[in-house]
Amino acid sequence: MLTSVKYWLWLTNLLPPAAAWQTYCHFGSPEQAYFADLGEYERVEALTPDQRRLLSDKSVDSAEQLLERCDRIGIRILTFNDTDFPERLRNIETPPLVLYLRGNLLRLDERAVIAFAGTRKATPYGIGIARNFARDITKGGGIVATGIVAGCDESAATGALRAGGPVLGVLAGGVDVPYYDSTSSRDLLSDIASAGMLLSESPPGTPHRGNLFHRRNAILCGASVGLLCVEAGLRSGTLGVAAIAAEQGRDIFAVPANLGAPMSAGTNDLLRQGLATPVLSGTDILNRYSYLLPHREAQSDFTCWQVVRVAAKPQPSAAEASPEPPNAAPAAPPEPVSRKKRVDTAPNSDYIDLSDVSAQWTETERTLLQAMADGPATMEALIDQTGLLSSQVSATLTLLAVKGAVEECSGGRFRLCGQA
Repeated sequence: MLTSVKYWLWLTNLLPPAAAWQTYCHFGSPEQAYFADLGEYERVEALTPDQRRLLSDKSVDSAEQLLERCDRIGIRILTFNDTDFPERLRNIETPPLVLYLRGNLLRLDERAVIAFAGTRKATPYGIGIARNFARDITKGGGIVATGIVAGCDESAATGALRAGGPVLGVLAGGVDVPYYDSTSSRDLLSDIASAGMLLSESPPGTPHRGNLFHRRNAILCGASVGLLCVEAGLRSGTLGVAAIAAEQGRDIFAVPANLGAPMSAGTNDLLRQGLATPVLSGTDILNRYSYLLPHREAQSDFTCWQVVRVAAKPQPSAAEASPEPPNAAPAAPPEPVSRKKRVDTAPNSDYIDLSDVSAQWTETERTLLQAMADGPATMEALIDQTGLLSSQVSATLTLLAVKGAVEECSGGRFRLCGQA
């Protein structure tokens, strides 16, 4: 086995991922590529002349040294042909041929893995959202995947760890190299390795160089079923991660935030363009992947449902139970009572049914719709009237606007669509 692994390391250490993948596809195995001659390398059209010359170097000294180092510091090597290699990653456009693993082997293909992406310059709102969503997903039976840099990534990892669940950390550099030279960064890597799994395409000891992050993002999205964009500006790298997730056919989710907030302009724009699904909690995401949740944790969350208690009908007495006389006129049916709120005075106008407890409106949405039923209101007035947190009101108003139920009018006020 070790003899076979050294050829994988030889190939991946000589060539960049795309060239290594094309070489593997041409020869069928790294070992066959190793024993080929220069003439055979000429047949691999994807290789440059310099890359063909690199393959002519048959020294495996560095590969053997890397094997020894991984064994010494407890890092496992997964090759593309390994039975434990994640199937999701086999199916991305340019799969990694080798993955370095630190920690516990997680069966990613059997779980709802949700990748997190967000700005490193996260606001307190973004930090709290990342932490809370990660907690919800972990407690619900999902696995949080993160790149572990500062800001939203780090907050998501911390939230998942505090919830007691495993975390998948995908790194650009080596799995033994913290992003920052600090005790807290080293401790976070150790905590994730203890409770979950660290993965990287880069050998141990590799610094986290900028040119490695695109591949990091491809592996992060590829190992997941969905991507949550927490907070991002219009020029944020998070939007690049979302583009990769879209190319791979992954679901994309985004958290709404204040209109005009610079650090949320990118995520709000994803929602505006219909490129992401708006979500208000981790449970909203997990509801799509119930088939990937452990049975003991995949229980429905009924906390947002209105419970209606119906009094039992009294049993009729013998006299009451006797049939009516044949000539008795049938009782007139009661007039139906409508609980719909009119939002437009024009004929055939739309209505918003505030009594609807189905999936159409959440409890928070119904609360805000009720508060705006008597006329437009500012955000401050809605916060005072409903007692909701400002972050809840802001996020829910954005979501209601996306659904076409609420619109912003003059003076920073919000009203029901069609309301005068």
